[in-house]
Amino acid sequence: MTVTPAVDAKGVGRRRVIREKGRQRLSRLVKQHQRQTVAQLTAQYNAGASASVSEHTVQRTLFDMGLCSRRLTRVPLLTKRHRQLRLKWAREH
Repeated sequence: MTVTPAVDAKGVGRRRVIREKGRQRLSRLVKQHQRQTVAQLTAQYNAGASASVSEHTVQRTLFDMGLCSRRLTRVPLLTKRHRQLRLKWAREH
């Protein structure tokens, strides 16, 4: 008797609620509306889909696709003195 590992077995585990077509649709929604929250994206996704999904499912799917939120880092602008010092350093090196 041969035993196949679970990795090679077909149809093992629970089916995903958001399948490949749904992932493509979700990706398209994110690209069109980059500033929307997960709650807003979930509402838009559920408006067109036949099966309703939770915010957590949408957030987990986005994370699996490599899409996660980032905050911009605020940095002060360079002053005239800073520019002069940079130019001086660049000429020396």
